[in-house]
Amino acid sequence: MSKFGIVITFLILVLSLHVQAQSQNNFAGIPFGSARETVIEEMMKKGYEPYGQTGVGERVVIPVYMFGELPVQVDFIFNKNDKFYAFEIRTGRVERARLSKTFEAVAYMSDQFTLKYGKPSGAPAISELSSLKENVHNLYQEWFSVKALDAYTAVIQKGNRYYAVGSVTHRQLATESEAKRAREKAPEVPAF
Repeated sequence: MSKFGIVITFLILVLSLHVQAQSQNNFAGIPFGSARETVIEEMMKKGYEPYGQTGVGERVVIPVYMFGELPVQVDFIFNKNDKFYAFEIRTGRVERARLSKTFEAVAYMSDQFTLKYGKPSGAPAISELSSLKENVHNLYQEWFSVKALDAYTAVIQKGNRYYAVGSVTHRQLATESEAKRAREKAPEVPAF
């Protein structure tokens, strides 16, 4: 293969990796780092009615969102600078007799995360036969393939009710501080 062919192949590979990285850093086409107003506008364009829209640090919630075939609640989470840095999806709560439905839902979420974020770190860590701890995220699977993101699926038990959760957090945006925002807005020339 000629040098020109190698360079073209390399450029195509870099471009495809860049496109894949961009597709992983969003939810429903809304990129991490978007302002609260942008998230609200984009979800309204898609026909959803968000609530919890006011106040820094509050979540924007979509009560019923179709995550593929699975109806879930979506919480968009914002940092101190009011930038979208994480989302959580969760199913409705079911009683112990329908625990199998929760495990079906967490398996489906995990399959969807695998399509978007690549291979999970391992096989599912829990099953219906596991003894679940109450009021904690009982991790089902985790994804470490995307360096900037923490992604996992889990089952939560609260009382005698169970539900599935999927969470993705952009690490850098999660720790972004207001001081950085102030530096970005500071004028570079004296004010006098």
